[in-house]
Amino acid sequence: MPVSITANTSARYAQASLARQNDAVTQGTLRMSSGQRVLSAADDAASMAIGTSLKIENAGVASALLNATSGTSMLQIADGALGQISELITRMKALATQASSGQYDDATRVLLDGEFQGIKAEIDRLANATVFNDVNMLAGQKDFDIAYGDATTYGIAGVRFDQTLVTGDQSFRFGYNATTENFTLTRIDAGVAQTQTINITALLNGTVGAGGNLANNQQLELGFSQLGVTMTLGAGFLRTQNIATDAAVTDGGVMTVASQTFAPATNQVGVDTVSDLVALGSVFNATTGVLALPLDSDGTAVTLAAVPGLSYNVNSGTIGASGAASADLVGAGPTTVDVYADMAAGGRVLLGTVTLGAIAATGTGSGSLSLEVGAGLMLATDTGEVTATQLTYKVGTGVTAGIDTINVSIPAMTLQALGLENVRVTTQANANEAIDLLTNALAVLNQGRATVGAQQLRLEAVARNLGVISDNNNAARSALIDVDVSAEITAITTNTAMMQASLAMLSRANQVPDILLGLLRN
Repeated sequence: MPVSITANTSARYAQASLARQNDAVTQGTLRMSSGQRVLSAADDAASMAIGTSLKIENAGVASALLNATSGTSMLQIADGALGQISELITRMKALATQASSGQYDDATRVLLDGEFQGIKAEIDRLANATVFNDVNMLAGQKDFDIAYGDATTYGIAGVRFDQTLVTGDQSFRFGYNATTENFTLTRIDAGVAQTQTINITALLNGTVGAGGNLANNQQLELGFSQLGVTMTLGAGFLRTQNIATDAAVTDGGVMTVASQTFAPATNQVGVDTVSDLVALGSVFNATTGVLALPLDSDGTAVTLAAVPGLSYNVNSGTIGASGAASADLVGAGPTTVDVYADMAAGGRVLLGTVTLGAIAATGTGSGSLSLEVGAGLMLATDTGEVTATQLTYKVGTGVTAGIDTINVSIPAMTLQALGLENVRVTTQANANEAIDLLTNALAVLNQGRATVGAQQLRLEAVARNLGVISDNNNAARSALIDVDVSAEITAITTNTAMMQASLAMLSRANQVPDILLGLLRN
């Protein structure tokens, strides 16, 4: 290689080496100051991806751990209150045993009953005052019978009600649009329809992936907070299948219908609607929720045939008599038909409105008009009973029932739930009856307390396991992402020494042109 004044190859080599060592020292400084070995995906793409996933997973595990420990604390409060109620019932039984003895007259028993009734009131107060984060644990919940107009239920795994909003019998209709993936719930028994819509695309994608369906025991909860309803979707729910009311005409070859749609009623549909429809007999299929209305054609006019218990209103005219045929439907359209059903309790309810396109009679005969009046219909009837408070704890990062969620049941301990509402000890007969009722109440209480204790132990075990998972996740992520301090310090020291050597060599290389110029001057 020639010796050149302009090229100075040695200086270029030294400068390139200096730049490399400077980058290495800078990178090491960044790693040491941040505590992370992988600062970007360019450093280690695989470790960055896995480490980020572990970080996200561990955030969910940490929240699940908090849920489990909070649940344990909640059940501990409930158990403490149950212990107090047990003491009170024990005292009540002692008073009842005392009052049942023959040495007391009824006047004395009235005095004993005074304390007895005070203890009763305290039991009810304790049951209603045992609250954790505004959740009343021992007061129980209203028991609802839930019926569906369509027995297939489209993969609805369960329904819960917020009892501050759903206080009595209510009717709802749920629908799902597979194109937009919007799930809608509408309350339809009130005077004005109340609707809430939830887009479930992100919820499903985050659970089962884009385009996937819930499988096996996976579940997804949809909280319609404005209506006080929580619906749980199960493995039978298909995201590509609409839940919607529809209409279909079988013309029998004697008529033509350009189009048909059905809009179900959105208000004043009571909880007795399904039972009233079942009473219609063969025209209503309680399994599919389809109402099949017979169509008649005389070659000129087409009418909905008479069905006992149904009445029709064509094009907003006069509502026909119950069990009478409709007015003529033939026309250019659109033709609207309001369909009403008689109620067993009296009066009638609008089932919905059919809109038909152009209708023409092409012969004599009959056909049918099928309406999915039961699609998505859900009825909640208050039984007047009190059941255990049902709580669902999220103890995992997914939505698989029994694995990521745990259902906790806290039994009701009000006087109604214990069967002690009317118990007293004012007479010897009342006292003897009270002894039996208190024995039964103690059995209910002990069973409930055992249930609470078992669930508390389970949540404690869950919390311990989640703690181990969290620790191991952090250790795994640390191994992938965190900087190895000793190794990084060694690398920085080495690179710093090399950087100093490069600087020295660059200085000497820059002296070469001066030496060559000295030769020229001489």
